Amino acid sequence: MSYEKVKMPKKCKVCGEDPTQRGFGGMYKNKKEDIKLAKEYCERTANSNQIIKPVWNECCGSLQYYSVTHQDNKKLLMKQKLKS
Repeated sequence: MSYEKVKMPKKCKVCGEDPTQRGFGGMYKNKKEDIKLAKEYCERTANSNQIIKPVWNECCGSLQYYSVTHQDNKKLLMKQKLKS
C-alpha cells in the first residue's frame, strides 16, 4: 500500500480538533473500536458510587472528556444481611 492512497484525517472547522496532534489519532464516535474502548474504560474505572460516561464532540465525534458523576447517597446501592 502506498502512502498516496492513505486518507489523512483533517482538522475540524468547528472545534479545531486536529487528529494529527493526538497520539494514535485520537478516539472517534464513528469507530466501533473506540466506542468499545471508551465503554470498557468507564466500566473498569468506576467505583460503586460513580457513573462515568464518555462525552463526544457533536461536530466531529472526537472524544472530548469523561464525565464522572456521583450517585445519590440516598439510593441503596447494596443490601446485605448481617450475621448475628
